[in-house]
Amino acid sequence: MKFTILRLLTHSELGMFHEYRRQGKERAKQRSINFDWDVVDTVFPSAEDRDTIAINCQRLEDEHTVVEVSSWLKRQHKNWRFEGDCPTSPFYGFVDPGVLFAMVVDASTTPAKASWVVIPAEHPAHSSILGHGESARLGKSAMIALFGDEGQHCQAVLSDHFPQLFKEAETVSVTSQNEHFNTRNDDDAAPDPLGLFKILARAGHSLPSAVADLVDNSLSHGAREIDITFPNPNAGGRWMCIRDDGTGMTPSGLRDAMKIGHQREYDDGDLGKFGYGLKGAAWSQADRLTVVSKAAGNQGTTLTWDKDHLAKTRRWELLSDPVAQEHAAAVHVGDSGTAVLLTQMRPSMEPARGKADSPYAQELAAIRSHLELVFHRYLEGKARGREKVVIRLNRDTLSANNPMGHPLTKEYDQHRIELPSLTPDKTPALYVRAYVTPNEAEFDEYIKPLTPLEQRVERERHTLNGRANDAQGLYFYRLDRLIKWGGWEDLFAKDEHTKLIRVAIDFDRLADEQLQVDISKQLVRLPFAITKPLEDLIKAPRAAARLRYNKKEKPAPVPTGGGKNVSTTCTSAPKGVVPPTTAVGGATLVPRAPSSTVKKEKASIRLVSSGNKPWQRKTGFKGEEVEVTPLMPTLVTLVQLIDKDAEAKVALSEFLRALETAGVPDQLMDKA
Repeated sequence: MKFTILRLLTHSELGMFHEYRRQGKERAKQRSINFDWDVVDTVFPSAEDRDTIAINCQRLEDEHTVVEVSSWLKRQHKNWRFEGDCPTSPFYGFVDPGVLFAMVVDASTTPAKASWVVIPAEHPAHSSILGHGESARLGKSAMIALFGDEGQHCQAVLSDHFPQLFKEAETVSVTSQNEHFNTRNDDDAAPDPLGLFKILARAGHSLPSAVADLVDNSLSHGAREIDITFPNPNAGGRWMCIRDDGTGMTPSGLRDAMKIGHQREYDDGDLGKFGYGLKGAAWSQADRLTVVSKAAGNQGTTLTWDKDHLAKTRRWELLSDPVAQEHAAAVHVGDSGTAVLLTQMRPSMEPARGKADSPYAQELAAIRSHLELVFHRYLEGKARGREKVVIRLNRDTLSANNPMGHPLTKEYDQHRIELPSLTPDKTPALYVRAYVTPNEAEFDEYIKPLTPLEQRVERERHTLNGRANDAQGLYFYRLDRLIKWGGWEDLFAKDEHTKLIRVAIDFDRLADEQLQVDISKQLVRLPFAITKPLEDLIKAPRAAARLRYNKKEKPAPVPTGGGKNVSTTCTSAPKGVVPPTTAVGGATLVPRAPSSTVKKEKASIRLVSSGNKPWQRKTGFKGEEVEVTPLMPTLVTLVQLIDKDAEAKVALSEFLRALETAGVPDQLMDKA
């Protein structure tokens, strides 16, 4: 797995070069090049568990001489530093701020292998690399790491100008391509396998959406249990397996399923559409796709698409090699079922969100939240004609996240809107139902009995990961599978005062053409003919959402198409009583009834960066204040969780006061 790392060096980083110091340009102590932490986490999967990463490097000693040196990356407080044997040759007299540092590194070995060079601003390779689309991101980031196709241009430029360090890539595939074109029939206009692979691999999937598309295949084959294995890359590289207990496929059925765009008869409940999902989703994340499948009464079959093999042969040739021993347990199916194995997975190109969690942990969380939302009806056992489905991620069972499922949500009657029919005997239709979710005050009161951590989890799930304003709008369900959500498709403008309304629109395969469902099954478009009826249905629930947002007591009238009031399917709770909810772990909790306005005493608890005790109580002009230091991380976390809960702050302040009276802070420091 090769990456191309690029950085424009600053004045302080040039102290690594002896010649720069001999010229009196640099007298600082730093003798290293800074590496951004997000780049290191992407390129070196084991970085989170180590303080030093060894790298065997090749570099130029002079214009023609290549030397091998031992180097390493060393963890610092905010980033990493590239250190090792510094260049002593006068050859590097050209270095000045703005030179381009370019490294091609293979992190799949231990120690890693790399070649690097520094390129002056006036060198043609400098402008050629920075002028390329992907490399131009250096204008916004101090360091970037390019992988695969993104880095091929840079590697080609480096090979042309510095052949002693960087070898030309994929020369075999170019030769094979020429041989293919020389031997083919002139009437043969079949697509180039490698070219088509690259096109299909860029069909707009993120890792969570790709996994969801692969789960679709499992559900289409009647799976009731689906196991997703996605281990930490530190444990043996980046790979994933999606295994199910569905009907499986015969050898011929599997071969058909591996064909691009294979057309078959789709059942009414089949989530597939174009004969693309399996291949497109897998190729968007990995260069090697292996499928193991077994139908009842048949032997298991293994077939593989391999990008490197396509590049060498330029033929649509499936491999039937057995699965490697380290993946054998993950792909094992019982009497029937299918396992989809992704190896040679490309690293995530999504930007990391802070440093609280590792990139891998963030990917796991994104997959979990996406699947729990998209397949919530299947996980709840509410998908029509289907038993309840169990999906596990690394053996952890997923929990349905129904965006309209909160007990305080007000539900409206369902309406049917017919679409223009393409065939006289089949009329496609949309089934529309509006929901108005609780406002913030209602929601906060409802979750008050939960622990701070449980409150945070429930709030994130309800707001779809903290994006409450973006969660308003239309939710499109295709065969009970959520394919698109949020926004109004130009029916209305997004408004803070209407963020409580969510509208479910259900349709089946008959409506695919009219809604222009795309190849990744993530996008739909509303036909102009139904926009007016849909607007009319949603106006009244939108008005009710505004009233609820503004905490008005009187609900808005809810007229139906016939002029009658629409009764909600949810029975209102008696006045002063809030329905129970289920906490994380399954316990039923009954929140206390909303009380009259409670005067909340002020309690000042704040985090400080230093101190000789876990916390200290001080009195100033603003009164009493508790300062919490980093000496007790668990206490810091608790303060962060209750930051906006005044009552919890009062309770914590008094609890700490009791501990102070008992001399606990001093005892803790004595033990430390």
